[in-house]
This record gives sequence, structure tokens and C-alpha cells, in this order.
Amino acid sequence: LQVQHHYAHILATMGVNSISSKVLGVSFDGTGYGDEGNLWGGEFFVCDLEGYERVGHFKYFKLLGGERAIKEPRRVALSLLFEIYGDEVFKLNNPTINSFSSSEINMLCTAYKNNLNSPLSSSCGRLFDAVASILGVIQICSYEGESGLLLESLHDENILECYKFSIEDGEIDFSQIVKQILDEKDIHVAVSKFFNTIVEIIYLMHKKYDLPLVLGGGVFQNRVLLRLIVR
Repeated sequence: LQVQHHYAHILATMGVNSISSKVLGVSFDGTGYGDEGNLWGGEFFVCDLEGYERVGHFKYFKLLGGERAIKEPRRVALSLLFEIYGDEVFKLNNPTINSFSSSEINMLCTAYKNNLNSPLSSSCGRLFDAVASILGVIQICSYEGESGLLLESLHDENILECYKFSIEDGEIDFSQIVKQILDEKDIHVAVSKFFNTIVEIIYLMHKKYDLPLVLGGGVFQNRVLLRLIVR
């Protein structure tokens, strides 16, 4: 029996908790194959044991270098910066840009523009990578989920604000959040507001569908994120 990767994350949680009713499933992980051939990982499903409807996801961004982007958060961050700033990226001064040589950025810019080995992804795990890179926390990971673990250690419980974001036709545009993070002066504020924003997105989607909330996928191994959602 074949089951779609991200739907399987939700079904697993439903199974463990003996839930058979219709739910809002939030499936956040690193990367998994999506129905249309893109790499999913930031998905919202209305689903039950019979099937699922994808009702929301993070707006697609490019994984520069494909598999290499999974190990190098800076490649995900650079892709988002290309999307926001285009050729103005070369004038930026931040930890992501400074981790590359100018020739590397030129090469990756060509790859970005020509879609060379740059699959599309909606992965929440990769967005954790991007934030960690932009804030100078880590540029190259030695294990899966390292960026999320490091961001956990920078979270401040006393910071309750979140960033502005928009959800249009179920698509969550992360580039708005990246711009605000780039303007942030304090790394603890930036990390905390990022966590709060992810929670707020889930909360708003939950309010919209008013169904039992089921969380699945590796991103929810993040203790800070899970604690904030439960709260």
C-alpha cells in the first residue's frame, strides 16, 4: 500500500492517538516528494483515514544545488534573497552573502535564473535553515535538524511578538518574513519572533478550519516550537 509521504506523517500521529475523525493535519519536515513532483515539507491538510486535501503550504522556493542545499542552509537563504532582491543581492552585507565567494554567488545566480539543479520546495525545515543562515548561526550543517536545535537555544520566552505575514489562497509567503528578519538588530528577538510567527500561522489555519489539530513530521521534534503551539 502506497501512502503519500506527508499524509503518512499525519496518519502516523492519528494512529498513535486513535483519531479517526476529520482533522487539520500540519506536516512539517525537511523534504519529501510532493504530488506534483516538487519537494514538500510545509503542508496543511484537511484529512481523515480515507484521504486528504492540501489546503495550505509555504510558497515554493528553490533549493540551489538540490541535495547540497539540504546540508548547506546558506544555499536556501541565498535562494530566498535572490527571490526578494534579484541582482541587488550582490550589494547586500549579511552572514549568508559573506559565507560565499563572489564567484560562487555568480555561479549560483546563474543556476537560480536558469533553474539548473534547483528543485522547488515548500519545506518548513529548510526555512529553519534559511533563518539560521541569515542570522549567522550556521552555514553548513553536520546533521539533519542542526539549525533548528541551534535556534532553540537562542529563543527568549519573554518575546511574544511575531512578524507580519500573508496567506493568500492557502499559500504562505515567507519572503515577507525574511525581509523583517534582515532588519532585526537583536538575534534573540529575531529567532523568537520567527518561532512565534510559525506558531501564529498554524493558529490562524487552525481557526479557519476549526478541526482537531494533528502535527506530524520531523520539525515538530523542536521542543520550543511544540511548547509554543500547545500554549
